[in-house]
Amino acid sequence: MMRKMALHSLLVLGAIFIITAAIPLFFNDPYRDGPHSGPSNVWELVRMFTYDSWAWLLAIGLLLAAASVLGLRR
Repeated sequence: MMRKMALHSLLVLGAIFIITAAIPLFFNDPYRDGPHSGPSNVWELVRMFTYDSWAWLLAIGLLLAAASVLGLRR
């Protein structure tokens, strides 16, 4: 029971990573030039983070999801 719950939580965590990695596909580049070129709110900070590290997020999400699915098959 605990094993299935842990594997399901890995699957959910992997899905969250994959969805987070997909954010740059739907939204523009968050960077701006000028004196106030930092993030002005949390959403812009998330967009900046995902724009820079989408490949890592996607790889980690796919690995977590694959490990979860293979573990649930047993």
